[in-house]
Amino acid sequence: MNQLELITPILTLIIWTFLIFLMMAFGRVRFMSNPQDAAHSKDYKDQLPAWVNRTADNYNHLFEQPVAFYAVTLSIALINDFDNLIVQLAWAYVLIRIIHSFVQIMVNIIVLRFLLFALGWITIAYMALSQIF
Repeated sequence: MNQLELITPILTLIIWTFLIFLMMAFGRVRFMSNPQDAAHSKDYKDQLPAWVNRTADNYNHLFEQPVAFYAVTLSIALINDFDNLIVQLAWAYVLIRIIHSFVQIMVNIIVLRFLLFALGWITIAYMALSQIF
């Protein structure tokens, strides 16, 4: 298979992370009275609407679990021994993270977020294990 097919989901998730950054930045700029307040996020959280804080939390989350996805996916691309299932799992992971973002920002149902989080780890684990065994 073509390595670009496996790298495209990574690039898509990076673009998604950038869009979440823009949404967070817009919310903070629009609702923050003094930009200097941004020196310590704990000092201005009460000034911002809940969706802005949840967007910032989601932005941070996009630098946690996805780092393992990036590492595993790039490793598989370098090994260059993968099939269509791995590409589909990479896209599934990206979709899981996008859904996780919507859930966290819009409704913040913790049980649903946890299920998506766990499903993400299962996907990453399967991708990694497929290269070992």
